[in-house]
Amino acid sequence: MGLTTYSPGIAAVEAPWALKDLPPYRPVARKLMRLTVRQDVQLDQIQQVLRMDAAFTADVLRLANSPLIGMRGEIKSVMQAVMMLGLERIKGLATTLSLRAFLTTSVPTSALLASWRHNLATAILCERLARILVIDSDSCYTAGLVHDVGRLALLCSFPDKYEQILTVQPTDDFDLLQREKSIFDIDHCRAGKWILEQWDFPKDLCEVAFLHHEKPGSDASILLRLVYVGWHIADLLGFSVLSQPLPGQIDEVTSVLPPKAQQQVLAQFDRLAEDVAFKINAIDCSLV
Repeated sequence: MGLTTYSPGIAAVEAPWALKDLPPYRPVARKLMRLTVRQDVQLDQIQQVLRMDAAFTADVLRLANSPLIGMRGEIKSVMQAVMMLGLERIKGLATTLSLRAFLTTSVPTSALLASWRHNLATAILCERLARILVIDSDSCYTAGLVHDVGRLALLCSFPDKYEQILTVQPTDDFDLLQREKSIFDIDHCRAGKWILEQWDFPKDLCEVAFLHHEKPGSDASILLRLVYVGWHIADLLGFSVLSQPLPGQIDEVTSVLPPKAQQQVLAQFDRLAEDVAFKINAIDCSLV
C-alpha cells in the first residue's frame, strides 16, 4: 500500500502498512504541541496540560535538571521549568520523551539504539548550529530530533527487515530511500512526514522529516539547511545508523550555510564529537 495523503483538519486515514503498529503519541505531548503553536498561550495552560500525566511530568523535570540543559540551580516544579526554560524548550523535552517510547515499547536492538542516538546527536548539533546562526535554538533542537522519526518507526516495527539495509556497504550509487521503498513500500522520509502529520506537528517540522535527504537549494528555509547540515555532521562524527556513513565531506555539507556560519562550524568541528557524546549520555542517564 502506498502513502495515503493526510490534511490537517481531516479525519485520520488508514496508515501505510509499514506504520500500523507504532507506539501511540502521548496525549499530553500532543496537547502541548498544539498549545505551543498558539501566540496567546498562557503559562498556566502549559502547567495544566503537563499535570495531566504525572509520570511524564517527572521525566520532563529530570531532563530539565540534566547536563543537557545545564541549569545552575535545581528546577523543582513545572511552572518553574516553563518560566526558566521557555515553551519551545519544554516542547523539545516533551518530544524527546515521546520519541523515546520507540525504545521502551520494542526490543532495543543495536540498530534502533543507533537510530535514537543519531536523532539525539542531530538535535544537539542543530541547537549548536542555531546559536551560530543566531536563530531560536530550542525549535531547531526539536527539528533535529524528529527529522528521522520515520526510520525509528521502521526499525521499531521491522528490525530484521531493516537490518538488510544496514548491512549493505554504501557506495556512490547506493540509494537508501529507494532501498527502503523496495522493502516497505515507503521510505523513512515519507514515513516521517506521515507520522508527524498524524501527531499534529507544525508544517515546517513535517517538511524537515520529508526533505532532509535533499540538498537544500537557495530558496530552502534556514531550518531545512540547518537540519541537513546537522544530520550529516552527526554521521561524520560517528553517530551514523549505517555501518558506514553515506559519502559526504564537511566542506561540501556546510556549503548550504551562510559563509560566516560555515567558517565557524569548520573551526569548531573537532570539538563537537565530545560535546555531543556528553549530552547524549546525560539524556540516557536521566531517563534510566
